[in-house]
Amino acid sequence: MKLLIISTCQEKLSEVEFVKPIVKIVENVSGKLESKLGTLEFDVRHYLEDVDFAVYDKIIICGTALYDNKFLEELDKFNWLQEVTAPVLGICAGFQVLGLQFGAKVVKKQEIGMVNVVNEKKNKLFSGEFFAYNLHGNGLDSETLDSFEVLAKSSQSIQAIKHKEKELYGIIFHPEVRNEEVVRKFLLE
Repeated sequence: MKLLIISTCQEKLSEVEFVKPIVKIVENVSGKLESKLGTLEFDVRHYLEDVDFAVYDKIIICGTALYDNKFLEELDKFNWLQEVTAPVLGICAGFQVLGLQFGAKVVKKQEIGMVNVVNEKKNKLFSGEFFAYNLHGNGLDSETLDSFEVLAKSSQSIQAIKHKEKELYGIIFHPEVRNEEVVRKFLLE
C-alpha cells in the first residue's frame, strides 16, 4: 500500500506537532499492514507541492496550528479532491478543506482541549461515545454539508463527516493526541 501524508502547516516547526505524530502512527502500524495488505510505503508532502495523487492508495491531510489558516486562502491546491478515487482522511484543517471543496462553509467554532464526542452514525473509524482532543478555531456549517453525512458531534460542533458517495472522511479532532486507533482503522480497513 502506498500512502500520502499531506502537511497543511505554513511553519515547518508546526509539522513536529501535527505531521510527525501521524508519521509515527503510520510507522507503528506498518507491521500489521505488511501481514494484512503487503508492504507500506508512504510519502510526506506539503499541500503546495505538485503530487501525482493517482499513485496513492490512501491519503491523510494533517491538521495545523490553531491560527494557521493560510490553507484557506489556497483552496485551489486541493481541487484534486473532486477527482480522487483513493480514500482520504482529513484531520482538522483537512476536515475544513474537505467540506469547502464540496460546498460547505466554514464558521467560527473554537474548541480547545478534551471534548465528549457522540457517534451519530455507524462508520468504520470509531463507534460509541468517546473523548477526543480538539484544537480548532473553525468548524463547518451544518446547513451547508449537503454532500456529507455527519458521523459525530460534540456539544459545540460537528466532529466527523463522510462524503455521501466517496470514501472521504473528515474529523475535526486530533487523533494523534488521544485517538490513534482512528488513524489505524483508516489504514487497516
